[in-house]
Amino acid sequence: MKITDDVFKNALSHFPSGVTVITYSHLGKHSGLTVSSFSSLSLHPPLILFCLQKNITSHDPIRSAGKFVVNILARGQDSISNQFASGKTDKHALIQELKCKTGELDIPILPGILSHIECEVEQFVDGGDHSIVIGKVISAGAEDSLRPLLYYRRDYYSI
Repeated sequence: MKITDDVFKNALSHFPSGVTVITYSHLGKHSGLTVSSFSSLSLHPPLILFCLQKNITSHDPIRSAGKFVVNILARGQDSISNQFASGKTDKHALIQELKCKTGELDIPILPGILSHIECEVEQFVDGGDHSIVIGKVISAGAEDSLRPLLYYRRDYYSI
C-alpha cells in the first residue's frame, strides 16, 4: 500500500506503548505535554530519549530549560494524558491544581504515576519534523504496586 499520512499513522497505531507526560519549567512557569515516543537509550551512561514535534510550543522551551522529567503514567490516568495532550489546557494551572511535588531538578513530578525520570538535556538531534531529545538521567523513582497506562490504536488500555 502506498505510504500516505493516514496509512503511516494507522500502521504506527498498532504498536502499543506506554504513556508519558514530559514536565518542565521555563521562565518561571511549569508546563508539560503527553508523549508516547519515549525509550531508554543507554545504561552507561544512563540516557533516555523521546521525540518532540518541532512546531509545537514546548519544543524551544524544553531546549532552553535544559532539564525535564519523564512521568510514566499509571492505569486510570487517561484524563491526565488527555489534558496534557490538549492545546486548550493551561498546563501551568493544571500542574498547580494537581499539587505536584518537585524532585532534584526542581521540575514538577505528577502525583500517582508509575515512575519518574529526571533528566538534563544531553542533545537535540534532527529527525525530520521532530527533534529526538536525548536526556541524561539524574534521578529516578518508581511505584511498584501500580500498573501502566498503555496506548494502542488511538485508545487507552492497561495490563
